Amino acid sequence: MKEYLEKTLRQIVTIKENNDLYDKLPLAFKGRYDILNVETNGMGWLAIQPKNDIGLVALRKDRAKVQNISGLNCAIFLRSTTPYIKEKLVEDGIPFVLKGKQVYLPFIGCLLSNSGERDIAPVDIISYLTQKLILMAIYERWNKVTVSEAATKLGVSKTSASRCFDEIEYLNVNILDTKGKARAVTVPSDIKQLWEQLQHILRSPVIRRYEFPNDIYLDKKAGITALCEYSLLSDNAYTTYAVTKKELSDTGVKKLKQVRKGEAIGCAVLEVGYFIDYNHKPIQDPLSASLSLTDEELQDERVMKSINEMLEEYVW
Repeated sequence: MKEYLEKTLRQIVTIKENNDLYDKLPLAFKGRYDILNVETNGMGWLAIQPKNDIGLVALRKDRAKVQNISGLNCAIFLRSTTPYIKEKLVEDGIPFVLKGKQVYLPFIGCLLSNSGERDIAPVDIISYLTQKLILMAIYERWNKVTVSEAATKLGVSKTSASRCFDEIEYLNVNILDTKGKARAVTVPSDIKQLWEQLQHILRSPVIRRYEFPNDIYLDKKAGITALCEYSLLSDNAYTTYAVTKKELSDTGVKKLKQVRKGEAIGCAVLEVGYFIDYNHKPIQDPLSASLSLTDEELQDERVMKSINEMLEEYVW
């Protein structure tokens, strides 16, 4: 880090480990960070350098604690990170140095652009294809699956798969890996923990819901009906089906007359953004089924219990 800073700032930089500050901090800091005294152009400041991967929330909190206790400006030294974390650090005005790539030290007036970094488009909402990739990776326990291999598994072009990898990188999903020099996806062993980390970025696969007075007997079951297939829960008085956007015209769903308010429902059809061929059965996969449920359905304690049982048996 010293050589990179000297080359970038074009000034002499001294970096020494600070062992005294640990005594004023929670015990966890010693195992989590190296704390460093840094001097640039006669100005002293501190840096914390994570020993392992640390989440954005913890980085913010821990840096602020070090800065408040020491009374000195404190930056974060990073060996690697994601575009998402970098963007948030800059938004929050948090100083950092990404070794070999970027320096952001506003307290000394150093605001530098990326160097050698790929530009990744911002992601406001995860795409259905990326969500499908992530869920397939979970079910199949992908290990170092490259962009080309992922494209084959998804049945899409390499360019489309590469965009999915970009989204995963931007959203800081903890499945990115490398295989040689290529990007790859590796799913961690603790699937349940991964799922909890993913909750805030995933979305319902349902684009639109149709309700008809009579059962139209489609092949694919979804939503609450799918959950009932995976558990002992009793289904509604009607069946819930799924159709993808490509299947809409073939099924004629859009041409059928829907029920009016207060009328009995014969079946419901969910237009979904993707459908995973889970266990080679025409039933929506467990994770997508749980994401497809309505707020009203999720308020039912029996439904929540059945979801937990389903995920425990079929996913975890």
